[in-house]
Amino acid sequence: MGKLHFEEEAELFAYKAWNSLRLEPPIDLSLVAERLGIEVYEREFVDQIDGFYLRIPGAPPIIAVNILYTKPPVRRRFTLAHEIGHHLLGRRISPGQRLFFFDTSKPRRTSMERACDRFAALLLMPAELVRRNYYELQHNPQQRVRIMADRFGVSAWAMRRRLRELGLPQPWARGT
Repeated sequence: MGKLHFEEEAELFAYKAWNSLRLEPPIDLSLVAERLGIEVYEREFVDQIDGFYLRIPGAPPIIAVNILYTKPPVRRRFTLAHEIGHHLLGRRISPGQRLFFFDTSKPRRTSMERACDRFAALLLMPAELVRRNYYELQHNPQQRVRIMADRFGVSAWAMRRRLRELGLPQPWARGT
């Protein structure tokens, strides 16, 4: 097996999900998980845990997301998208064997973790739709980030970061 290019695969998988499932923001992550055959559980864990992904041969893959009160709904959505990324990107790691990813609020920055974060961002905030919303809201630059974050079901921080990645100016970003 050659070098793994997780980030490129993350982009491909996010693009395929949007096109094959005809998604609309804010996307229904339970639909994505269901189509992939993943069982999703929401449980309270200790604060340090965001979620985990588990694959055991002969059983459906499992994602667990921490629903502790300290984890806002937008953070839970990002965690679920990130764990779906583990499912898709982990297919090339030890196919047919056990696989377990445990994600904490202070994750190790491995290439896999970066790629899963990238997948989550692309799945939740695809470039074309972010750009379209950005220009639709040009009349309201003071509230644009907040409105877009609400539309996509993400945090204002995540939306500001995505806008920076896309080179979309946001001089008003402080305090939004």
